[in-house]
Amino acid sequence: MGNITKNQTMLLLVFTLLMVIAYHEGEAIQCSQITMYLAPCLSYVKGGGNPPPPCCAGLNNLKASAPGKPDKQAACQCLKNVANAISGFNDDNAKQLPAKCGVSVGVPFSKSVDCNRYIIDCNSIHISH
Repeated sequence: MGNITKNQTMLLLVFTLLMVIAYHEGEAIQCSQITMYLAPCLSYVKGGGNPPPPCCAGLNNLKASAPGKPDKQAACQCLKNVANAISGFNDDNAKQLPAKCGVSVGVPFSKSVDCNRYIIDCNSIHISH
């Protein structure tokens, strides 16, 4: 058994990095991350008007952080749970939020959405029959 060459070390590092990336790609976005992104939207969701710029930035962050189906399904369930926990949450304001910010996140904003009925892909939402 000889010394490990520079190429072998580099190959091991690349393999390890790929394993870490693959592991993280399988994880759904965390609800705590979603609530952090959308905390600036609370005043809009409760009171209406125009969403503040940090709220729309949060929607953009959510869109970038939830590209796949597991992320979007997790985000849907998180948003539903948070919406039901907020006193004064206005479902109509929440549903209009993506359009007002000009951001399509592919996740419904509603207290009553059935996240299990949604087949969510990277570009759109389709309700299954």
